[in-house]
Amino acid sequence: MKTKISLILFIFFISVHAQDYRFGKVSKEELTKERSTIDSESPAEVLYEKIYINLEFSPMEKKLYTTKEVEGRIKIYNKNNTGEDHLKQEVQLYTPNSTREKISGFKGITYNLENGKIVETKVNGSDIFTEEVNKYWTIEKFAFANIKDGSVLEYKYTIQSPYHREISRWYFQQDIPVVYSELIFRRPEFMIYSPDERGEIRGKITSAQTPAAGYNFNNITSTYIYENVKPLKSEPFVFNPNNLKASVRFELMKFEYPGYITENYSATWAQIGKDLNNLSELGGQLNGNSFLDETVQSITAGINSPLEKTQAIFDFVKNNYIWNHYNSFIADNGVRKTFKDKTGNSADINLLLIAMLQKAGVPADPVVLSTLNNLMINYTFPSITGLNFLIAGAEINNQLYLMDATEKLSKINMLPLRDLNHRGFKISGNGSVREISLTNYSLSNIKEVIGAELSSDGTISGTYMETKDEYFAMTDNMDRKDDPAEFEKDYLSDYKFDIDNFKIDENLEKGIVRYSFKFQDVSVGEAIGNKLLINPLLFTQLTKNSFQYEKRSYPLEFGSLISKSKTIKIRIPEGYTVESIPEAKQFVVEGNIAGYLYKVEEQDGYIVLSTIYQIGQSILPASYYKPMKDFENQQINSESQQVVLVKK
Repeated sequence: MKTKISLILFIFFISVHAQDYRFGKVSKEELTKERSTIDSESPAEVLYEKIYINLEFSPMEKKLYTTKEVEGRIKIYNKNNTGEDHLKQEVQLYTPNSTREKISGFKGITYNLENGKIVETKVNGSDIFTEEVNKYWTIEKFAFANIKDGSVLEYKYTIQSPYHREISRWYFQQDIPVVYSELIFRRPEFMIYSPDERGEIRGKITSAQTPAAGYNFNNITSTYIYENVKPLKSEPFVFNPNNLKASVRFELMKFEYPGYITENYSATWAQIGKDLNNLSELGGQLNGNSFLDETVQSITAGINSPLEKTQAIFDFVKNNYIWNHYNSFIADNGVRKTFKDKTGNSADINLLLIAMLQKAGVPADPVVLSTLNNLMINYTFPSITGLNFLIAGAEINNQLYLMDATEKLSKINMLPLRDLNHRGFKISGNGSVREISLTNYSLSNIKEVIGAELSSDGTISGTYMETKDEYFAMTDNMDRKDDPAEFEKDYLSDYKFDIDNFKIDENLEKGIVRYSFKFQDVSVGEAIGNKLLINPLLFTQLTKNSFQYEKRSYPLEFGSLISKSKTIKIRIPEGYTVESIPEAKQFVVEGNIAGYLYKVEEQDGYIVLSTIYQIGQSILPASYYKPMKDFENQQINSESQQVVLVKK
């Protein structure tokens, strides 16, 4: 009897405390939960997320239909610290023509506990908006209403799609904890898919085979379940954290059904190169083009050097053609129409550049790649669907020169950030493929100069100037062009004191941008008796190591070779003299990959500090994570030193 009662109590305990992963079944326990048990500091967490993907084949219609049913529940602990993407829902749909993806049942509910009762605030249909991104993509979106600390948010929708070549990526890991995430993918056995899995953590993966009702074939069902997934913390020198998150997508490898022609979609990079070269929207765009002859001759008149011809044509395309901000590795308008209309997608613009270079006798070819927001290419998983961009590559005197004419501020071998996704594939005229490194080779500089007067109370007043060039200037200019006000706000947020006379000056011809401001009575020192202690780095000191883990398996991405220097000149207050100055420091990372110099001197009534920080490669393998962490610790220790002034 005792055993039976214990079993009943156990079953009751499980039923009370088990999570109910069904839409609309929010509990009081979830609403009163005060913090995540996975990461107590997180401002929110995913209580559950589910996607059920069903691929159905109709032999009568000879068509495949893909249905995706998605739902989820998010707990908000601290609304103000929760990222905006968790407080809204945005669903991207591929809508190029009559064969459009469609969404139905798009719902959102906010739950709050008020006077002991669960109160719902639903998203009204009038609060759901449609955004036409371009002629290919549409976004359906809404923002949750009445969100408070403690709220629970739920969403649900279904997507009907006529596309099945690729099942888009599902993320089991996010920047907040995930209590439960489930993906179920059911498809006919003759549709053979291969999973492209990412991330360092693994969940429970199972596969089952069941008869398809009413048909003489079986269905294959794959189930992925991840539980209690820790958030992916932000790390320095990672351009796209999504590359590190646990996730999976599926790509069709083979179609094999009795009575139909078997189609094999699996490929090698070599085969993909040949296919792209034979494609009318890519390789076919580089044939003929006699209408370009006169223009190319005019641009290159009097120029003999292949590199100078390349520069002249590159500048011409950048300055005269406008990118429509659509990413693609195949042409939409085509070279002829792009030349006439002066606008096109990334492939249109850069194929025009390649065609003009070829007309000038410069050996140029397309380079296909995956942009940063499209994740890294999986080189062990050859796939044309992983590509989404095209740039130009020219070989001159056995040296490769990379160009992206979609960005007016870019330079030869100085690619925009979006292109720096490790590897791409250069496709020659015969269809042969060569893997190349997508990297910037120029040295990019940041120079900070501060002139300040120190008062006896430990405050300083003076001027600050920061000059950036090459990659840093190009990246800043691109961001500022998108949203000038937000850029300025973000830039000034690094300074915790009042700024006067802030200015931004740029010289696009030289590729330089300069920021300057004045400051007044900023407290940086400490007066102890007749002594005054001050860190000569003032408000630019590095105090916290960027590298928070012991190791990682993902490369360190810097975007460019880097040189950062600081020159700070501080006038010593009247009546004080120097008692001690910091010890000079100099150290390097093994192999001279990175180096740092720190030096402080007294010069004619001034404290003069100079530092130099350099990194000699734009990408470092993951094995350098620990050495770079140690390197930064040495920098922190060096920069913690103080100048001691004593009153005469």
